[in-house]
Amino acid sequence: MTYSFYQYLAFIQPGSDADLTVLKNNLVSFYAKTNRHPNISQIDKTITVAFDNYKFQIFLSDEGHIIEEAAEIANDRTTDYAENNFDKEKLKASSKRFEISGEDDFDMDYFNDSLFIVETIEKFKGVIVFNVD
Repeated sequence: MTYSFYQYLAFIQPGSDADLTVLKNNLVSFYAKTNRHPNISQIDKTITVAFDNYKFQIFLSDEGHIIEEAAEIANDRTTDYAENNFDKEKLKASSKRFEISGEDDFDMDYFNDSLFIVETIEKFKGVIVFNVD
């Protein structure tokens, strides 16, 4: 992951409707209804949500190690980032994920934006989100 603040992993289960381009379009639609207007761009497997002096990145990873890490998390955790129980077997079958990260934000000026991004991802079927400790 590129940055060190606001780190989340959103595991995508087989059969999910999660899609990077759809995510970008959903973020554009969301921010069009707010008074915040970041530049939202997509290059290959990465979406960048850039404010004047701050950036989030969302990377779609489908590397071979994802399914192994999903199994490790399923064995180590009982709840997702929002402290909800999750289906461990569905997590173990996940071979793709969105990796969400933000730059350092010690004053937490972009905390709500991190939640907006995660909530937008959660609207897809078959996604389980974890914060990175």
